[in-house]
Amino acid sequence: MENKTGKYFKYAIGEIILVVIGILIALQINNWNENQQEKRQELKQLKALKLEFDKNLISFDSIFNHHIGNEAATLKLMNAKDKNYTLETLDSLFLKTIYNYNFDPSRGIYNSLINSGQIELISNELLKYKIAEIQDLVVDYIDDENLARYYSTDVIISFTVNQMPYNPLRFYKNRSSEEKDKHYKLFQKMIDNRIFIEHLSILSVYRIGVFEEGKKVRKGYQEIIDLINQEISRIEN
Repeated sequence: MENKTGKYFKYAIGEIILVVIGILIALQINNWNENQQEKRQELKQLKALKLEFDKNLISFDSIFNHHIGNEAATLKLMNAKDKNYTLETLDSLFLKTIYNYNFDPSRGIYNSLINSGQIELISNELLKYKIAEIQDLVVDYIDDENLARYYSTDVIISFTVNQMPYNPLRFYKNRSSEEKDKHYKLFQKMIDNRIFIEHLSILSVYRIGVFEEGKKVRKGYQEIIDLINQEISRIEN
C-alpha cells in the first residue's frame, strides 16, 4: 500500500508538473500571438504615418521654395532703382513679392492615433517625442507665415492701392505702348518712394522668421521619416 501510495503521489506530481508546463506554454503562445498582433498594428500605423509625413514634407518643400523665390523678388525690387528692368519684370517682381503661400499639413492620421490612444502602439519613445514636437514646430512656422502674409496683404497692398501712382495689381495686361511708357514712369516713382521701400524691408524682416522656423520644421520632418523607416525595417525583419 505504501509503495502504491508513493507511486500515485509521484504520478500526481508528474501530472501537476505537466499541467503547469502546458499552462506556461499556452501563456507563452498567447503572449507571442499578442505581441505579433501588436507588431502588425504598430507596422500598420507606422506605414500610415510615413505616408502622411512624406506627403507633408513634399508640400512643405514646395511652399518653402516659393517663400525663397518671393524673398528674392522682394530684394530685387528694393534695389530696382538703378537697374534697367523692363516694366514686365517690375510687375512680376511686385506680384511675387506680395503673393502668399501657406503650409497646411495633413494631420488626419496623427489626430486619429492621438484620439484613439493608438499612439501607444509605437514602441520607439524617441519617435513619439519627435512626432509630438513637430506639431509645435509647425504651429510656430505657420504663425510666422501668417505675419508675413498680413504685412504683404494688409499693409503693402493697401499702401500701393491707396497711395502709389501705379498699381501693378490693376495695370499689367493688354497695354498699348503709350500705356507701358506711362506705367513704367509711374513704377519708377513707386520704387523711388522711401516709405514703399521701407515696407518691403519690413516684409523681408518678417520672412526671417519663416526661414528660421522652416529649417527646424524640415529637419523635424526628415528625422521623423528616418525613424519611421528604421522602425518599419526592424519590425519587418
